[in-house]
Amino acid sequence: MIRSKEELSVVGKNWSRLDGVDKVSGRSVFTDDVRLPGMLYGKIVRSPHPAARIVSIDTSAAEALPGVKAVITSADAKGIVIGMYQPLLPAKSVKFVGHEVAAVAALDEATAAAAAKLIKVEYEVRPPVLAMTKAMRDDAPQLHEKAKQNVGWEENLE
Repeated sequence: MIRSKEELSVVGKNWSRLDGVDKVSGRSVFTDDVRLPGMLYGKIVRSPHPAARIVSIDTSAAEALPGVKAVITSADAKGIVIGMYQPLLPAKSVKFVGHEVAAVAALDEATAAAAAKLIKVEYEVRPPVLAMTKAMRDDAPQLHEKAKQNVGWEENLE
């Protein structure tokens, strides 16, 4: 039974790690060590631009690579939304450097990486919005169609 607040605190205390020896000795099994029958390897194609319109995505070379089992873009993930406004993969535009635009699944990691490099994405680069105050101006580039003046949520708390 806990008798005081101090007993709940872990800050500033030493704690023994039950798995510490296994981790530092290399005996621990990590997710990357797991190999399962029929397992595929995935790679993500990401935008190099902070803001851009997606003009086209050509996956034909990646799809033709032996060992590639699937290549997906926004056309394959319609209706799958993460968060309030963000589709799983964007169809029209990217909003940040590293924004996912396509994914590849292949029989091995090297093939997945090679296929990802074969995907050609044509962008129309747009000016990024880098400050909150500038993003809320009337003349600021609109980042999300449904978030007018780039405000995703507004709430008055009294």
